[in-house]
Amino acid sequence: MVNRKAARYRHNYECMHRPTRDEMTNSGIAGEERKVEEKTKSAHQEKIKVVIISIIASFGLMILKFSVGALTNSLGILSEGMNSGLDLIAGLVTLYTIRMVLRPSDLSFTYGYGKFESLSSLAQIILLLVVASWVSYEAVNRIFFEDVRPEISIFSILIMFVSIGIDYGRSRALYRAARKFDSQALEADGLHFRADMFSSAIVVAGLLVVLLFGIPNADAYAALGVAAVILYASLGLGRRTLGVLLDKAPKGIYRQVIQAVSDLEGVTRPHNIRIRNIGSETLVEMHIEVPRTFTHDRAHRVATSVEQKIENILPSSKVLVHVDATESANETIFDKIRLIAAETEGIRNVHSLHVSKISSPLSALAGTSLAFYQQQYYNAALKVEETKSVYDSNTPPLHLYLDVQMGPKLDLSIAHSIVDSFEMKLKKEIPQIKDITTHLEIESPVEDLRMAGTEKRIGREQLMKIKEAMLSVDEVLDFKDIRVFDDVIGGHHITLTICLASKNGTVATSLTLEEAHKIATKVQNMIINCTGATRVVVHTETGS
Repeated sequence: MVNRKAARYRHNYECMHRPTRDEMTNSGIAGEERKVEEKTKSAHQEKIKVVIISIIASFGLMILKFSVGALTNSLGILSEGMNSGLDLIAGLVTLYTIRMVLRPSDLSFTYGYGKFESLSSLAQIILLLVVASWVSYEAVNRIFFEDVRPEISIFSILIMFVSIGIDYGRSRALYRAARKFDSQALEADGLHFRADMFSSAIVVAGLLVVLLFGIPNADAYAALGVAAVILYASLGLGRRTLGVLLDKAPKGIYRQVIQAVSDLEGVTRPHNIRIRNIGSETLVEMHIEVPRTFTHDRAHRVATSVEQKIENILPSSKVLVHVDATESANETIFDKIRLIAAETEGIRNVHSLHVSKISSPLSALAGTSLAFYQQQYYNAALKVEETKSVYDSNTPPLHLYLDVQMGPKLDLSIAHSIVDSFEMKLKKEIPQIKDITTHLEIESPVEDLRMAGTEKRIGREQLMKIKEAMLSVDEVLDFKDIRVFDDVIGGHHITLTICLASKNGTVATSLTLEEAHKIATKVQNMIINCTGATRVVVHTETGS
């Protein structure tokens, strides 16, 4: 006994101090956010390391190439020195850009600083074009207007081979980092060094021709080749950079997004899809349509599933989904009525909805005075041609009956004006409804636990009355879980569960909901009659 009691206390203590589901969820989200933040910082540190190494190499090559170019008077080597100097400037710009991109979004840059990478790439492309223009100008001037003979040596050729090796290593490292982090700035740097590698090879070829065959203009022609390589590489990257700056959707992603969300349950007609790149991230904004009968929570869950599906196919993406609530094909008249009621200020709930077909345009006049009847008859006769097609069609006009719950303190005249406005909306939105009979009810004032009633033990006399009523119903095999309580406004409530019987007197295993509801209503009315209860709630069970 002591052990059981101690175990129970321990269990209660653990339950009290165990993190709630919300706390676990919040801590999990916070943990994921910390992981993402740490991963982002690590990625930026790796980017900065690669760029700094590239800057040091560019500075060393620039000094070396300018020195050798000045000594040998080689335009090809001088152009390569300028290219390395440009790489040094580009590296410094890239380093600044990466540090800017690391900043979080703020009130001025709500999308963050990711497009600084594209601006950096564009600036480097402009510098490349300037260098290509200068080299082209000098090469044409030496070929046609000036006679400049470069002094070539084995040392100058070895310098170019060293430059090719360094550019090859830097290009591979930068391209690998650019693909890993989807960085345009690093891709631009990698492109520079790949272009430098090919241009250095062209310069080497020109120097060898000058050295072996004594053709001085070969160096100038090699410089033109360098300019052509720079121009070709710059235009390719420039086209992609301008696409990002102009918010051009990446190729093929639009179709991927459509295919990803089209098969999701509850999603219809995705539209207004906008896709753009900002730095290494892809931003997706879109609208989806869901049935307007969905609850806000369900619509939110559908939108969340769309966001997760897109983020799965585009890992470095942020998705924003706007939900449009639209009328669906399987929406019923009762669905529309409930939606209109939910949007009407002052109406808290509607229930007990019923409709009947109106067989004659004058059927609603029964019970009125003769003079009124005659006047309405003549009015209807004047419109007989207009109304005949409506009553003879496959969608006859309907008479709606419903209960409307409103606040108990609401003034009767105000309540009637609200209901009149509600009925006008119904007839406008659902033209098939011609007549409406509304029963006004008050909603229970019990809105929190402080105003709730208190359960009490059922009396023997009352229990015997309920038992006698139950035994008189053939469809009821047994009953249990009887509860009674009095509410704060003096109402007497009874709840119970009944077990339904089949025709042979055994436990029922198969009944339709309609059949079970009829039996429950019968039991409910019998208990109200024999006990005088204000409200009876009957729960039905079968043997299944």
